[in-house]
Amino acid sequence: GSVENNSDIVEHFYKIVKLQEKTKGFMAFIPWNFEPNNTLMQEEGIVEYGTGGTQLLRMIAISRLVLDGLIPHIQSSWLTNGVGMAQLALQYGADDFGGTLIGEEVVSCTGSRSTELTDKIIRDAIHQIGYQVEERDNFYNPISVS
Repeated sequence: GSVENNSDIVEHFYKIVKLQEKTKGFMAFIPWNFEPNNTLMQEEGIVEYGTGGTQLLRMIAISRLVLDGLIPHIQSSWLTNGVGMAQLALQYGADDFGGTLIGEEVVSCTGSRSTELTDKIIRDAIHQIGYQVEERDNFYNPISVS
């Protein structure tokens, strides 16, 4: 989210639903908050700060309802939201914490947070909230459970 309003968000969801019904191409939906740091929109005063955690949790919950039966996975994305918010997102409808990344260069440009977590940190964060960890491959095929 950056400068869109609720009508824009509804329209975006509608377009995603229609595209998925037509193509069946999406395996996952990953709602990301707009990170304004180091952007022209921030520099020009269009956006001063990101939309925050409440908006993200709304998008997670709405996406679980709207995309149910269409897109099987909703990712909490620790990368853009941090570990604590990713834990909350799992409780709001996400079923994918997000994975380990090597050499991520987009989000790191904002300087907002670390873009690398070890598998142990990810596992521990999921276990902390009482959830079981299921490691998967890029196609959501299970690899291991802990």
